[in-house]
Amino acid sequence: MKTNQVLAAAGGLSSAWKSTVTTSRAAAAVLLAWCTLTHAQDFKVSGFASAVAVKTSGGCQPTTLAPAYQDTCTRYIVDWGHAAVATDKLALNRESRAGVQGEWKLNTEWSATAQVTARTLEDQRVNLEWAYVTYAPGPDWKLQFGRKRVPLYYYSDFQDIGFAYNTVRPSPDVYGWDVVNYNGASLSTTQSLGDWNLRAEAYTGSEDSKKNPYSRLSAAAPIDVKWTGIVGAALEFSRDWFTGRLSYTQSNYQSLDHATGSRQVLFDGSTSAKQNFVGLALNGDWDEWQLRSEFGKASRMKAVGYASNFFLVTLGRQYGAFTLTGGVSGYRENSDYPLSSYSPVKLGAALLALRYDVHKGGALKLQFDRVRDTSVTTFSGKATVSTLAYDIVF
Repeated sequence: MKTNQVLAAAGGLSSAWKSTVTTSRAAAAVLLAWCTLTHAQDFKVSGFASAVAVKTSGGCQPTTLAPAYQDTCTRYIVDWGHAAVATDKLALNRESRAGVQGEWKLNTEWSATAQVTARTLEDQRVNLEWAYVTYAPGPDWKLQFGRKRVPLYYYSDFQDIGFAYNTVRPSPDVYGWDVVNYNGASLSTTQSLGDWNLRAEAYTGSEDSKKNPYSRLSAAAPIDVKWTGIVGAALEFSRDWFTGRLSYTQSNYQSLDHATGSRQVLFDGSTSAKQNFVGLALNGDWDEWQLRSEFGKASRMKAVGYASNFFLVTLGRQYGAFTLTGGVSGYRENSDYPLSSYSPVKLGAALLALRYDVHKGGALKLQFDRVRDTSVTTFSGKATVSTLAYDIVF
């Protein structure tokens, strides 16, 4: 790569990252002020940040993505939920982010939590990811109500915290739908059954996503997406070196033209339809080895025109401060509608990642992905993806 390209990219990082860090510091100041004003004796502030540089390469490929993503030879959707697309230009404003979280414990039963995340993506500078109140009538039960993440996946609750996993990002072939958060309530409990530890959660709520980022990937004009009547449940089970998770979520789906507010007609001719998601994670940790796997199925045939199956499997081994991880992932759609109405997307990837724990709470990662697109009509195209990231928690 030419020296001036590197310097230009570094300049982009400096500008984008300073903006993100400044926003995060401001959010932290607000949380600390809240603590001072309330004279809370048990108030905790924590945070995280990721500086991510990413670039694609390879032969030029066509795409059916929105026009905004067609002025590049190769591309890779690194974050569907936030419409972050890597291109053949080295960029540091696709996945870089920072966040602060404040937890105010009123007493043994009541607490409040808020988390603000700042991103370098355009139009997504600051997002309120979490804002909920917790009531714990006993050590094994929690009732929470407010704004939370939709718990579709194993990493959902901490997906933004790059330090929490060994790869640069959870596989985009699995992670990423048009709604990330929900406003509602959840009830969870932790129990022991012999040698097994169990955690069960039930949740309900809704979300109204204005100028939905996910829809921006394929639509030229802004679209609003609504998930109403969200109902779901998740069960986590662990024993010794094994951890598993089974989840189910369903909701009603609507999309609206942002400019006019008119409802868009869905594939079954209606303006509202049901959708559901099923997920299974099977993970193992023994000695220096770490296995991570997730499998899922989404049924969105009447709502968005397709049903899909997806998976990811990674295996990592730790060598002192280094961890080497390899893995594969895939995403396959099928549709009952003619190709003229909907062309199913079929994507896959293989990855190799190296993590180095630089210091306590800080990790440097280098990752290479080989991405393939076997859709009948090319969706995003194939590419080789190179990523360098630095993740911290504080």
